[in-house]
Amino acid sequence: MNEEKRVTPLRAIRAKCLDCMCGSASEVSLCPSNGCPLYGFRFGKNPNIQLSDDERERRSRQARENLAFSQQIKTSEVVGP
Repeated sequence: MNEEKRVTPLRAIRAKCLDCMCGSASEVSLCPSNGCPLYGFRFGKNPNIQLSDDERERRSRQARENLAFSQQIKTSEVVGP
């Protein structure tokens, strides 16, 4: 099953920042162009969204559950019935 990641605006911005810095994530973090309109979004996060501690924990827990589930599926595909 070849499923591509959906290109969201944040992923597109992250890709542009990586392209601007010749593919180096460490250079993106050191980017001196704070006047760039993409600057605040360069880590693939929206700086305008502030999450409560409870919401951050809920999303973290959900991400861990999703990861465990996807790893379980991959393992069962490799091992078989």
